[in-house]
Amino acid sequence: MFEDITERRQAESALQQAKEELENRVEKRTAQLTYAIEQLQSEIAYRVEAEAALRQSQERLQEIATREALLNRLANQIRSSLDLNIILQTAVQEIRDLLQIDRCIFVWYRPDSSAFSSEVGVVGDRGGFWEFVQEARNLAFPSLIGYKVPVTAVSLLTERAFDKQITRVDNARDLTDPLERRFFFSVGYTALLALPIHTQSGEIGVVSCAHVSCYRPWRDSEVELLQAVADQIAIAIDQAALYKQSRTAAAVAQAQAQQLEQTVRELKHAQAQLVQSEKMSSLGQLVAGVAHEINNPVNFIYGNISHVNQYTSDLLSVVRLYEKYYPHPAPEIESELEAIDIDFVKEDLPKTLSSLKIGADRIRQIVLTLRNFSRLDEADMKAVDIHEGIDSTLLLLQNRLGSQVGVKEKGQIVYPAIQVIKQYAKLPLVVCYAGQLNQVFMNIILNAIDALQEGSSCALVGREKSALRPSQTKQPTIWITTEVSNSNQVIIRIGDNGPGMTEEVRQRVFDPFFTTKPVGSGTGLGMSIGYQIVVEKHGGQLTCISAPGQGTEFVIQIPIQK
Repeated sequence: MFEDITERRQAESALQQAKEELENRVEKRTAQLTYAIEQLQSEIAYRVEAEAALRQSQERLQEIATREALLNRLANQIRSSLDLNIILQTAVQEIRDLLQIDRCIFVWYRPDSSAFSSEVGVVGDRGGFWEFVQEARNLAFPSLIGYKVPVTAVSLLTERAFDKQITRVDNARDLTDPLERRFFFSVGYTALLALPIHTQSGEIGVVSCAHVSCYRPWRDSEVELLQAVADQIAIAIDQAALYKQSRTAAAVAQAQAQQLEQTVRELKHAQAQLVQSEKMSSLGQLVAGVAHEINNPVNFIYGNISHVNQYTSDLLSVVRLYEKYYPHPAPEIESELEAIDIDFVKEDLPKTLSSLKIGADRIRQIVLTLRNFSRLDEADMKAVDIHEGIDSTLLLLQNRLGSQVGVKEKGQIVYPAIQVIKQYAKLPLVVCYAGQLNQVFMNIILNAIDALQEGSSCALVGREKSALRPSQTKQPTIWITTEVSNSNQVIIRIGDNGPGMTEEVRQRVFDPFFTTKPVGSGTGLGMSIGYQIVVEKHGGQLTCISAPGQGTEFVIQIPIQK
């Protein structure tokens, strides 16, 4: 029994020892678990704080990225377009989309207060006004484009803008200034964020972000963003102004260059005209001098031909009387009569005197034509007969109008006679510079003759052959018609059935120094000077109608009395 008690005590002692050991283990494990839970809770708290900081950082980065994207878009817009209206419209649209506001407007300060919209509910006064020029808005609200608000209606806002201060109103109901409250309510603003822009040229503008539906607390990040945008807009405005100035300067320089080019052309024209005028003046003086010198002996001959004719008639009458009463003259006289063939002399002498009279008449007519063509004594405008000038020109060119033989390379060429068809209307006397107008007729008809001869396709015949034969059957012809238009103008048409001109040649026919003739055959001044004579000196028109194979026609229109 004693052994049983001992064994039981040993068992209880072992049990107690095991219980204490178990309790120690549980306590130790509990402490470990408590520490692990505390560590886990600390880790969770740290991670929560980190996630919150990460979210804030991401939001900040997103705001920065959005801001940079907006600024980049504005910068790209500035680089791609220097149109100020496009830049401002893009800016206000981007700002509105980014800030999700009801309205974004750009306004300019205008020193002139002469005009503004009365729909804003304010009265204008001196000191200038603010003009709404660009906007992006919710379509549910009316547009404010074109509104003009006098500075007296927004004096505090104007002072802040002039002092480069930001206007930041979260709730319009908190405003204390009555003028500001009145302006806010007149345009329907409940919140406003406005940043001024001062350009290098002295202009003042404002980027205005407004809310209409409710109040809007503005964040500092939004103010920073708007400030950066305002800086970009200021740069854009200055660049647009510089671009406009450069464009203006370039336009002025181009205009000056064009004016200088025009002056050079006019000087060339004047020089060409002076040269041609001097040549024509010298030629006119020479023609007038020759005509005068020829006129004196011709008048002497013409005036004495009638007397010589009468004297000859008297002498022949005496000879006939001698023959009647002395039919048998002395042998010496009879021998002399046979030697001189008195019968032929009596028959031919009147014919010779008649031929002399015709020749003197012809010379007198040519002299009169030369004087009429040169008109050296009629430098001023004078009423003249246009037909007389045309006829004088044709008379002087008579040798060119007849059949001619020319030399070309290894043979001879026949230029057939040119037919001239005149269709004159009944014209009044025309007040004009007759000599200069005759010069125009001369140049046009000479060009027509040259064109007809060049395009006549005459036969080229070898020098060893004596016959000259034209190969063209169509006779070269020049038509000259005159008429009076309803606008009291005289119209002279000079046309030919020559080869005509290409459109390129026709457009340049009046250009100075332009010619299609071979080198040495033409100066290219005739038609240019003729154009100046008709258009500038007579206030008329000179046009050319031509096509290849259709001939050419020049139409001269001059007023009957300038």
